[in-house]
Amino acid sequence: MIDVNEASSRAIAHLKTLYPDQDLGKILFEEAELTDDDRFWIITLSYKSPVAASGVGRSVFVGDRSCKEFKLLAENGDIRSVKNRELK
Repeated sequence: MIDVNEASSRAIAHLKTLYPDQDLGKILFEEAELTDDDRFWIITLSYKSPVAASGVGRSVFVGDRSCKEFKLLAENGDIRSVKNRELK
């Protein structure tokens, strides 16, 4: 099983592949959770929104930051899902 550091590193690496030509600024680790059955890591990251500068989609972002939630297999770190997330 991978640990939280490995899970967050894999989520960050995957986020960078989603926006290869964008300046994401400082990527911040926001939250981590290991599911009760120990099968998945849920990792939340925030980063500079690639569309914030143009104003498009600003209503779904907190300031100029966007959040994504990554679900990874705890066994090997494979990404199972990526979702937009709003931190409150």
